[in-house]
Amino acid sequence: MNSSFYSLAGQSFAGQEARIATLEQQLSTGSKVPTAAANPAAYVGNQADQATVQRLDALNAGQVNIQQTLGTATLAMGQTTTALDHIQSIALEAVNGTTSAQDFQALSQQVGQGLQQILSLANTQGSNGNYVFAGTAKQTQPFVTGASGGVSYVGNDGTSAVEISPGVTVNAALSGSVFTNVTSGNGFASVSAAASNTGSATVMATGVSNASAATAFQSGSTPTTLAFSSSANGAVSYTATSGGSTIGSGPVNTANGASTSITLNGVELTVSGPAKAGDSFTVAPSRPQSIFDLVKQIQTALASPGTTPAARAQTRQLIGNSLATIVQYQHRLAGASAKAGVILQATSAAATSNAQASTSAQENAGALVSANTPQVLSELQNRTSALQAAMKAFSVASQLNLFKYL
Repeated sequence: MNSSFYSLAGQSFAGQEARIATLEQQLSTGSKVPTAAANPAAYVGNQADQATVQRLDALNAGQVNIQQTLGTATLAMGQTTTALDHIQSIALEAVNGTTSAQDFQALSQQVGQGLQQILSLANTQGSNGNYVFAGTAKQTQPFVTGASGGVSYVGNDGTSAVEISPGVTVNAALSGSVFTNVTSGNGFASVSAAASNTGSATVMATGVSNASAATAFQSGSTPTTLAFSSSANGAVSYTATSGGSTIGSGPVNTANGASTSITLNGVELTVSGPAKAGDSFTVAPSRPQSIFDLVKQIQTALASPGTTPAARAQTRQLIGNSLATIVQYQHRLAGASAKAGVILQATSAAATSNAQASTSAQENAGALVSANTPQVLSELQNRTSALQAAMKAFSVASQLNLFKYL
């Protein structure tokens, strides 16, 4: 037996032992590609998939804060709407049936309690301590009460784009504008009575007949004066002037319980109650009025409703105009809540998609480098048995060769 026999056998045994060592390492580590050198393509693919998993998991972790913030904000806006609905019912009770000063005072106190509740809700904090209606100034209490009792917004209107899935972002910052930027009256016109009025009529902006004209009026700065006069036979009429020019006139129905509809600048107005010659009303373009000023205005009016028919008419005028503004805030809060709900739905859908993509990437990463344990174990057993048999056969062959030369 020449030396090549031993050389070939040694090489075979070394190869088998190396493969067995590799299989044993795969069993202990669970990986079939421990280094880049073992399989460059698989190693690089695994690293890319792991990076994808980390990014997707990080996106989902970041969504927790968005969901908590928007969920808290939606709840606060819902509670604000409930408080505002209650104030609305109080105001309606005051203009429709309340007559005693004691009742007015009780209603005023209830409105004041509602004001404090709304202020507290506007300063809602999330579970992380951030103020949810402060824009990007999350550590700053957004609404503060000044020495005069007025409420000011000290947050900002900044936005915060947060990525919720690859290439998709949402705004995670909510400003306090939902509590401040609604326009007074019906959103186009706000009506006030002259302090010198002696009659008991009221004038309310109740609708819009021409949206373009109403929008142009609201965008401008020139108010309209609605003045009442009477003829020799006692008939009452109105004259509307704006910028020194007459823009409308006509009769007014003063019968008990009757009302008169007037359209000026695209805005529909309703005159209710007996109008008196010499009385006048100002129809002004609507301007932003905070929810706090609005509710405080109602509280103050109810606290001092007056005792004469003319004074009570002044109170009804102010509260009636405020009721129209309440409707604007109800719509604004509903719209803001719906918008937050859309973002929450998008975030939830993105979280589900991210989780699915993360699972897929993790599986791909595992398929590239993870050892197939049952397969590795079977091969290890087979190769170990084969090596043991080969070594035994080699030993026998070597002994037979030695006997030949004895």
